[in-house]
Amino acid sequence: MLFFNRQDTHSTATTIARMASSPLRKLERETFRPLPFAIGAFGMSLLTLGMRALPVSAVSPTDLGPALMQSTADILPVTSEEVYRADQLADLGVQAFTQGDKVTAFEHWQQAMLLYRVGEVPEKEARMLENLSVVYRLTDRPAEAISMSRQAISIYDSLGITDEQPSAFLNLGSAYRLDGQFEEAIATYKISLNRYQQTQDTTGERIILSLLADTYGDVEDYAQSIAFQEQVLAIAQANSHTRVEAESLSELGYAYFVLSQYEQSIAYYQQSLLLAQQLGDRPQEVTVLNNLGRAAALSQDFDTALEAYQQALVIFRELNRPVQEAHLLVNIGQAYAEQGQADAAIEAFNQVVELAESIRHQQSESALPPRLEAAYRELAVLLQQSNRNSEATQVLSLI
Repeated sequence: MLFFNRQDTHSTATTIARMASSPLRKLERETFRPLPFAIGAFGMSLLTLGMRALPVSAVSPTDLGPALMQSTADILPVTSEEVYRADQLADLGVQAFTQGDKVTAFEHWQQAMLLYRVGEVPEKEARMLENLSVVYRLTDRPAEAISMSRQAISIYDSLGITDEQPSAFLNLGSAYRLDGQFEEAIATYKISLNRYQQTQDTTGERIILSLLADTYGDVEDYAQSIAFQEQVLAIAQANSHTRVEAESLSELGYAYFVLSQYEQSIAYYQQSLLLAQQLGDRPQEVTVLNNLGRAAALSQDFDTALEAYQQALVIFRELNRPVQEAHLLVNIGQAYAEQGQADAAIEAFNQVVELAESIRHQQSESALPPRLEAAYRELAVLLQQSNRNSEATQVLSLI
């Protein structure tokens, strides 16, 4: 069963398809989608002093050096020129981050944060703490990310600053989520949601609602996940955000799939598919087609399933995704086999073998992924049942 995973709808989508019996939700993409500020893995608000940054590839956590426990005792009182220098460092950090250099970004933001602290510019210090929290989270250091976000929130509270708090709580909730503290993440996201709603920031509200839907999915509370995702959908439709609407519909299709409510899953996927096609979003379209096909197959609607699979196959070939193509062909072969169409199933599984062997040769890999190995064995059984024993033996010898 091949589905495609997704990270939060409004962030990066870098998860490559994995093989498992549980559904995955989104096809891998190579770019990040811009939003007001920038939303990164598990949600991210990157605060800047003028420039806007987008998240980029991660660096090794060990490259970041020590956490921000550096004492300011040895730093002399800063002048206005040095505060200006801190502003420059803050923007240089944004530039480095945008270019993929998180280490340099971290160093600039750390220096700026310390200068702001000594210069008693607490609001800007808090902004830098939030940016540092983002880097820690993107490099899988949730404890440090939590610490930075808490410090930022404490400063905002002491200053009575409310407009920065929604993003600060978003960052803190995302750090908790990364750390597996899902109850804390949900509680913190709800604080952020309340703040966004108070300021009538519908973009921020939509993002937090999506993160809440995802986090409830993490703990397999799909009733709550659906409830929050329906709110995302309503906001997207009210504001004519077609792309978000398509992704939200797909998320609802996924949730109902997990609940084995396949008719509702199919209905949502079909709506999502129409929007993805209108947008010309081929990665989103192929994701939905594949997932639609799987839901239809499990509801025994093999005609719908095979139609969706065949359309997805065309797109995978267009996108040059041989690994995903091979796994999709497994779905096709299984659908034909379940209908008793042995010849068609054998043809599909033979294509799986051809693709898999080509990939193994190109990547110099000896072991087959478990799902593809199972397809080889299923093909061998079908060949034996068709009295094609020598072909079956040849297939088995490749495992």
